Amino acid sequence: MDIRNKLNSEFSRQRHIAGMTDDAAFEHYARIADGYAELENVLAVLSDLYSNRSYVVHGRFSTIIAIDTEKCSGHIPSIWEDDIFKTIKPEALDMKMLRELMFFHYVNRLPKSRKFSRCLMQKLRMLSRNGEWIEALHRLYYIPAQDGKTIRFALCLYGALTTELKADSIVMDTMTGQATELNKSAEIKILSPQETAVLRLIEDGNRSKGIADILGISLHTVSRHRQNIIAKLKVRNSAEACKIARNLSIL
Repeated sequence: MDIRNKLNSEFSRQRHIAGMTDDAAFEHYARIADGYAELENVLAVLSDLYSNRSYVVHGRFSTIIAIDTEKCSGHIPSIWEDDIFKTIKPEALDMKMLRELMFFHYVNRLPKSRKFSRCLMQKLRMLSRNGEWIEALHRLYYIPAQDGKTIRFALCLYGALTTELKADSIVMDTMTGQATELNKSAEIKILSPQETAVLRLIEDGNRSKGIADILGISLHTVSRHRQNIIAKLKVRNSAEACKIARNLSIL
């Protein structure tokens, strides 16, 4: 999978729509990142999707994970915090980015007044300084531009898993406290019911002809569903689709 390139493409589209940027907004949210790091002890990363830069500030959680705080600190010329990604268990990194892509599309569809009231929360395993994998909580806010039409910033917070999550990833409404599993929200459902049925039959070892017979649909429709599944899950083949869908609790 190449979810990072897909996210890059989406973020580039935001920059193209937005045009000019202003530093005042960046400085405003950088101060907010400082506050999170100081008060909640988290590692905070503010990424400006328009100007392709980030601001990294370390809370006390950074003393626990295996990261060089001097190398990855302050202003960096990228929205990708690779030094932080190196501390995340490799098999979890693609899943993290896939969830962020799903969340990006979800937030972009919200009205301006609701865009900043949703937070993606997901469990991660991060490498500690003593070489052990520890559970961590990653929170992501996509912050809209002033016009409300595009997403300007991404604010990522990495910290200790201080609250019990009923799923590996949830969307939290920070105004009402309502939590919804990422893949079970009707607004961000990835696969249609029939696509899910097709994928479940693929996982069970059925070929396209057998799937068509079981579901009472044409072979052409099965092929179209297969293509849609691969495109939506950003994978290369059906085997990868089954694995990702299982990890996302779609199957």
